[in-house]
Amino acid sequence: MSDFVENLARAIRDRTTFPPMPGNLTLDAAYAMQAEVVQAVSGGAIAGYKAGLTAPAGQAQFGIDHPLIGVLYSSGRMQSGATFSSGPGIMLECEIGVVIDAEGNARTAGPVIEVPRAAWASPEDATGISMAACNIAAYRFITGEQGAIRDDYDDLSVTLTRDGETVTQAPLHEALGGPLPALQWMTSSARKLGLPLEDGLLMITGAVGGIQPAQPGEYVADYGVLGKVTFTVT
Repeated sequence: MSDFVENLARAIRDRTTFPPMPGNLTLDAAYAMQAEVVQAVSGGAIAGYKAGLTAPAGQAQFGIDHPLIGVLYSSGRMQSGATFSSGPGIMLECEIGVVIDAEGNARTAGPVIEVPRAAWASPEDATGISMAACNIAAYRFITGEQGAIRDDYDDLSVTLTRDGETVTQAPLHEALGGPLPALQWMTSSARKLGLPLEDGLLMITGAVGGIQPAQPGEYVADYGVLGKVTFTVT
């Protein structure tokens, strides 16, 4: 394991600032580095996968023109009602999580709040290649109730509030056309990268309503008929 991977893994585990990211990486090299980082952080204990940079605006900001895929650490799983502390680089994303079978087919789906942490050493490190290398800033995620798969999610939306005030509101098809098209992209990408698809893995399918700072407060993410996720940031 390279010194960089060891230092990055330590920063992820200890919630400290990431080391300066290496320059001149290709995307293939960044994904290879991601696999080393995931192993160093989790010891192979993963909960599933995450789609990142699914919005064109976010892709442009990070200098790429396509989404990315990363790994969810099992240690990052929290349940609705969780309390956690904020800190530098900690954000919030409203998503749909799909549980798959061993073939990558959708079994169930439900609300998920992702809590990524991107603690860059400098703003210049915030590139798409660096995002791939650092596992798309994977940190924690909060799961709601899983339910039956719908034919589509075009008529559904989520509203996130903090202390009763609306933070964001967005349709659930905003990320990659919705959870089911996003899942197809994720399973295809996982296979290309040699990532295993196993029964019971959770696939979170991309942020809707943008990426929000994790400011202290009492939060409710209301997904309508799909249910709610509640959490507190201190």
